[in-house]
Amino acid sequence: MPSVKTLGLVLRHADYRENDRMLTLLSPTHGRIDALCRGCKRPQSPLLSCSEWFALGEYVLFAGKGRMTVSACQLQDSFYPLREDYDLLTWATYMLAICEAAAQPGERAMDLFTLLTRSLSRIAYKDMEPRSVTAAFLLLFAAAMGYRPRLSHCIRCGKHVAPEEAYLMDIEEGGLCCSQCGDSLSRGVRVYPQQILWMQDVLKNGIEKTACPPEDAPFLLLREYVESRLDKKIPAGRGLR
Repeated sequence: MPSVKTLGLVLRHADYRENDRMLTLLSPTHGRIDALCRGCKRPQSPLLSCSEWFALGEYVLFAGKGRMTVSACQLQDSFYPLREDYDLLTWATYMLAICEAAAQPGERAMDLFTLLTRSLSRIAYKDMEPRSVTAAFLLLFAAAMGYRPRLSHCIRCGKHVAPEEAYLMDIEEGGLCCSQCGDSLSRGVRVYPQQILWMQDVLKNGIEKTACPPEDAPFLLLREYVESRLDKKIPAGRGLR
């Protein structure tokens, strides 16, 4: 029976029979993997901690009878602080759901895997504001998936974005639109100067090096933008509205 050894992070689990779970893993080399984890719900099971949300480790998987089965796992991180704070849990599970919707079986997902693990680490261990971290995750996710928003020029007339002006984000076209060109937009969302600066700075320097305050992170805008590209509404808790 062929086996696979890969890094993986648990995106989701579902109870299966009395002591088993079905896991959805994100692997940097194999994309999304659905695997059965037998006996993991037993109190003394060595796979118990590896079958929880956010579990990050090196999984050994066997393929047979049409599905993958977890045979062993060396746990590297559980991001445990996320389980102790409902607010952090809400933001973190939203990021998991975005990755589950985007990752494909058998396709490499190194950039997505790295972005997710770093984002979870920031809100679990670095006391960074979770709303701004999640907004940065969505922005960098869009860039990694090939639909980075265009933030330097009006996508209609080409006029350079002025730092003191508000613009509309054309959700369908994926870029900023000046007020003179925005009358015909069917899906336009107003974006303020400080929000544009935040997005530009995060794309250039990353969330940990931006000098922009976290309250300038346009989470709701980026949520709408990414979910429109995924063509899927991702369920979210009250704190994400």
